[in-house]
Amino acid sequence: MSEKKLVKPDYIFEVSWEVCNKVGGIYTVISTKAQGIQRDLHDNYILIGPDVWKETRENPDFTEDRSLLRGWRERAEADGLRFKIGRWNIKGNPIVILVDFTMFIPLKDKILAEFWEKYKLDSITGSWDYLEPMLFGYAAGRIIESYYNQNLTAEDKIVAQFHEWMTGSVFCI
Repeated sequence: MSEKKLVKPDYIFEVSWEVCNKVGGIYTVISTKAQGIQRDLHDNYILIGPDVWKETRENPDFTEDRSLLRGWRERAEADGLRFKIGRWNIKGNPIVILVDFTMFIPLKDKILAEFWEKYKLDSITGSWDYLEPMLFGYAAGRIIESYYNQNLTAEDKIVAQFHEWMTGSVFCI
């Protein structure tokens, strides 16, 4: 009998509408497991959520830290991505990237057309409760793609976990 070796990832990206945004049970799932994962991977555990608090003064779950991932952040911002980097105010204080996906609203028809052409993803009857999460998933995918292109290699072992249907469009990148 052969013995299988457990492979530990070098990086984990975890994407959810509920990162720093308490609306349901996924918030509890992620926030309670984050400390253990962060303890093992340190700052190679990166959570990605929507910047739904951008219109307010301050997100009570998030503390921005512009020194985190500074080199990558500056390049990604120069490439047109909009986001905040900081720490989630939970045990372990993992790194969080809060994505401003609204920049893709003017491009939504082009993005949806591409999803249809490539994957036959039907969005013709989708209203805003479909479009907003789809744009968030798309933006999260662009963030991961940018981080990978600037910081990682094919030799890095990477896990990306996407919660619920709201992040499914990340697979269309």
